[in-house]
Amino acid sequence: MERYVFDLPTDKGTIKATVEEAGECYSVMLDGKFAGSMWQDEQRGMQLKTNDSELEPHMWEIAVHLSEAFSRKEFPSLLMGTYPEIVSNEWKTSETLELLVKADTDMEVFTTFFKDEVLNLVTFEEHLDLMVKKENDAYFIIVGIN
Repeated sequence: MERYVFDLPTDKGTIKATVEEAGECYSVMLDGKFAGSMWQDEQRGMQLKTNDSELEPHMWEIAVHLSEAFSRKEFPSLLMGTYPEIVSNEWKTSETLELLVKADTDMEVFTTFFKDEVLNLVTFEEHLDLMVKKENDAYFIIVGIN
């Protein structure tokens, strides 16, 4: 089961979207609240469809994020969905992505596991440095990709 976490712009500010693949459909939470389900409609050229009114205004933006889920640009969304220890991310440079993990995370255990597993998520060829650090802590570990 794949899960993606990303921010969606709205008229009232930014909301956090969590999209979880559940078989043939996607379950969507907006700001931690279940907003509905969506699926690919074969009769509409595999475009995403929903019957949930709360989800309808965000369909296009969610579809864009999902279509690029394995790209370098959307890699942070995939990481945040895969690793619940990651609480935020920020591009520091075009080749450096900072990942903040929860303050109670054991960095040695997490980064050892992370280094071994993160390469399974990479489908792009460009180089990327992941700077992993705890919230409110200066200590960090660099994980190089490609």
